Amino acid sequence: MKYPSVHIIIKGAVQGVGYRPFVYRIAQAHGIRGWVRNDGLGVMIEAVASKEGLNTFVRSVTTTRPPLAKVQSMEVKDGPYKDPPESFAVVQSERGERIDVDITRDSAVCEACLAEMRDPANRRFGHPFVNCTDCGPRYTIIKTLPYDRPGTTMADFPMCPDCAKEYASPGDRRFHAQPICCPNCGPRLSCTDVKGVPYTGENPLRQCIDWLVGGKIMAIKGIGGFHLACNATNAEAVSRLRSRKMREEKPLAVMMGNVENAGRFAEIDVQEKELLESLERPIVICKKNNIAGLAPNIAPGVPTLGIMLPYTPLHHLLFDDGRLSALVMTSGNLTDEPIVYGNESAFQRLGAIADAFLTHDRDIYIRNDDSIARVMDGAPVMLRRSRGYVPEPLPSPDNVNGLIALGGVLKSTIAIGRKRMCYLSQYVGAITTIEGLEELRRLIDHFARILDVTPIGFVADLHPQSIVRFLPGIDALPLVHVQHHHAHGAACMAENELSGKALCVVYDGTGYGSDGNVWGGELLLADYKDFTRLGHLAYLPLPGSEAAINNPGRIALSALYATMGEKAVEALPWMPSEEKNAVLDMIRANTNCAQSSSMGRLFDAASAMLGICKKRTYEGQPAIELEGCADVNETGEYDSLVSVIGKEILIDGAGILLQAYHDFRKGAPADKVAARFHTTMARATADMVKRAIEKTGCAQVCLSGGCFQNALLLMRTNAMLKESGIQAFTHRRLPPNDECIAYGQLVVAGARGKFD
Repeated sequence: MKYPSVHIIIKGAVQGVGYRPFVYRIAQAHGIRGWVRNDGLGVMIEAVASKEGLNTFVRSVTTTRPPLAKVQSMEVKDGPYKDPPESFAVVQSERGERIDVDITRDSAVCEACLAEMRDPANRRFGHPFVNCTDCGPRYTIIKTLPYDRPGTTMADFPMCPDCAKEYASPGDRRFHAQPICCPNCGPRLSCTDVKGVPYTGENPLRQCIDWLVGGKIMAIKGIGGFHLACNATNAEAVSRLRSRKMREEKPLAVMMGNVENAGRFAEIDVQEKELLESLERPIVICKKNNIAGLAPNIAPGVPTLGIMLPYTPLHHLLFDDGRLSALVMTSGNLTDEPIVYGNESAFQRLGAIADAFLTHDRDIYIRNDDSIARVMDGAPVMLRRSRGYVPEPLPSPDNVNGLIALGGVLKSTIAIGRKRMCYLSQYVGAITTIEGLEELRRLIDHFARILDVTPIGFVADLHPQSIVRFLPGIDALPLVHVQHHHAHGAACMAENELSGKALCVVYDGTGYGSDGNVWGGELLLADYKDFTRLGHLAYLPLPGSEAAINNPGRIALSALYATMGEKAVEALPWMPSEEKNAVLDMIRANTNCAQSSSMGRLFDAASAMLGICKKRTYEGQPAIELEGCADVNETGEYDSLVSVIGKEILIDGAGILLQAYHDFRKGAPADKVAARFHTTMARATADMVKRAIEKTGCAQVCLSGGCFQNALLLMRTNAMLKESGIQAFTHRRLPPNDECIAYGQLVVAGARGKFD
């Protein structure tokens, strides 16, 4: 006899999120017979019942899903079934012939688990690794797919009888929760000295809190790596952390126990609160309110504060003690290196920074730093995409199967293609060290293996001296190149799923141009295959080339010399005369002066000209502090100085800077001049775009590049475009900075269809 049945295949990030127990409970509620299992394609369901029962079951399964699930597709097929089982069961996973399932993201601990951890009568009371199917580590512990405990770093911890019972009980919240654990079966905390020798105290957590309260710097192991932590109310501890980590002025992230406490120190709107309390729990850039009580050296020179809330049980336990109100929690790494994630490497690399370590014996398989977000122009924008968001894929307009994009250098990521989906890695950092290159190689191998993709070629930046040429194995496959700003524009187009051509405004710091110069203030007419450069910021020489980036006064002098001639020597009174004359000599002789159209460098120059940031100690500092200084209520502006010279639309950045200089010399406050400069650059951008639309008839506009992390610039540019009836597309799922480069490289290579 044949029975009505349906076969359902659910694809996406559907393993490790409680999908099988979710389906099981629905089946039980509706009297369904059959089975559910994980395999290489995703979640497979075979359901047998009356037609009415099946309709109800299918409706429930297809319209609801577990909190952590990300469904890409769901296929339902009807068919008769012979000899169905007497009940519904979760059956053993099968890998299948191929892998087509997505990797699940890490998630913040849920409220139900926290309630258990805080209940003295619960067997998980005080357990710093409590988790269930709705929360906890996933991506960072997964070694292989399908997602089952033996394929994770939890395989080292056999379940105790109590956990095994929960794991096997369909009605339990931990039914088939792969990281399930308790105090009896581990993992376990350990408080050690800088050499990894454990302290003898019975409570490592309390020992760690004692030391934090007392002003010590702790290296604390989390989900994706180590944090370097200290008491955020202790300025001396913060100073020692800065000194040891060689992080002079770059703002430090602060973790606070809850959003109410965070509201004491920052203005937090509804969207920022949602981000802070989301399952992803990124660091959120908020406007400072009253930071009295916090160390003043946490975020010097800026009006914002990077805040995050606890996202692991361990973090909550640090604050539940009641003696800590705020902790500096910065990435556990050395300058320009990826975050440290292994215990032994942590002792080796962080031992000179930390006073002691709070670690544990659950291995991290893949490192994953904290994500960073900021609400800009009414919507969240990613500034760093890592924990909580990776590795959710993004679409490609063309087949990219087997292509591997190597991204940029300073904010590096890799991207790998599977069919028409792009899997972008977490933020790695600056690929300027052996450690960075090794991490890039490891990510390539991991993504290719776990996604079951056979690499067919690499895609890299156009720069002839790109660091990726040192990547191990780079010569084993064909290599193609994509121009830096074309990759930016293509990434914004693909993220917004645009077709055809778009006018791509790409403003950033440095990118190798097709003419051999340094680009960074570009207007491109682009599709996914190619681009035409329609306009740009007029070239300026960078005196000393790379040295000018760290000394933005050199760029200011260069711009002013281009418009004022020898009178430029009167500018920048803060700069020593000898240095000023040496720079001007370099400019006059055009010696070691790379030509640059970089918008980022122009913002740096404005910052130095106003005396806001005279020396760069971290990436983006001059422009960040210029934005921070600007009076957002000031609406004045200068002439936008946009013109057409030959076939190019040019913005005269030096001329705009000269107007700002004269305004400042006449006594206008720096905050007013900074705001007027921002507004003028927004106006110039809108004027350039309008001319390009008139010239090309193309009205799709994309904004990309690190300069659009500047909230004031983005907001005013969008407003001026809207005044002219132009709707610009921006990044929301990816950062506008160089983290999106790998994605853009991948879709460009896919559109070209073959390797040259």
